Amino acid sequence: MAARRVAIVPHTHWDREWYKSYQEFRLNLVDMFDTLLVLLESDDSYPYFMLDGQMAVVDDYLEVRPEDEERMRALAAAGRISMGPWYVLMDEFLTSGETIIRNLQMGLRRAAAFGGAMDIGYLPDMFGHIAQMPQILRLAGFTNAVVWRGVPSTVTKNGFFWEAPDGSTVRAEYLHDGYSNGATLPDDAKALVQRVASHLEEVGELVIDDLLCMNGSDHLMPQPWLGRVVVEANDLQDDFSFDITSLPKYLATAPTKGLERWKGELRSGFRADMLMGVTSNRVDVKRMGGLAVRELERRAEPLAALF
Repeated sequence: MAARRVAIVPHTHWDREWYKSYQEFRLNLVDMFDTLLVLLESDDSYPYFMLDGQMAVVDDYLEVRPEDEERMRALAAAGRISMGPWYVLMDEFLTSGETIIRNLQMGLRRAAAFGGAMDIGYLPDMFGHIAQMPQILRLAGFTNAVVWRGVPSTVTKNGFFWEAPDGSTVRAEYLHDGYSNGATLPDDAKALVQRVASHLEEVGELVIDDLLCMNGSDHLMPQPWLGRVVVEANDLQDDFSFDITSLPKYLATAPTKGLERWKGELRSGFRADMLMGVTSNRVDVKRMGGLAVRELERRAEPLAALF
């Protein structure tokens, strides 16, 4: 029997401001990037890292460490760092359609300076998804999305086709247990094998083929021993084949035959908590954001185009 592949994707998920202030989180971000760049440059057994699908973290870091831009550009151009395609990870039901498109355009434009964006609609922690997202992604040239919250009970596997009202369709990778199922992996080969085996016992029916192991979570640092532990775990047993990879490489070979199909919004709380209306944001902040968007979209830009 062939060994089951465990695709490990090192990454971090970064809230610019949450339970700490923006500048407090930025200090942590600088520490994370300082560690990551040295690790990628010095250890070939740690080949890839994903920057949460948003370019804002890159700019936030480079404002403090502008001298590191060339280092980051070299690693990104070599495929070692995956960045973009968004500028920020937005709450889709709090922003206008035009704002979502501009966000994507800004992310793609900024990522072009580093060799290009990751060609995946990475949507790891939004509180639900608009029905038109597959249409937006296809218009940008993407064929894959990655989602977590909002997927309904009728989707029973980790891959499905997601269709917009106009018929545009992407293959969606469903992070049924979130973007942290491989966070803080143990610094021990036997413990790593045991953890993966236990995890598969819990979610095995949802997994079509390879197990996607998202090695990261909110504001976490990279784990520098990962490459060594993966080699030791592969030498130790024959049930699993551990592979440190990138999300684009994993999705390039993800199965597409016989997948379930879902059309429209993703707003179910069946397997993940949903904040309907994203009520974590204050009403006064929502109101100010809505006013700003309307002033720009319906007044400032149309008038600027006319005059």
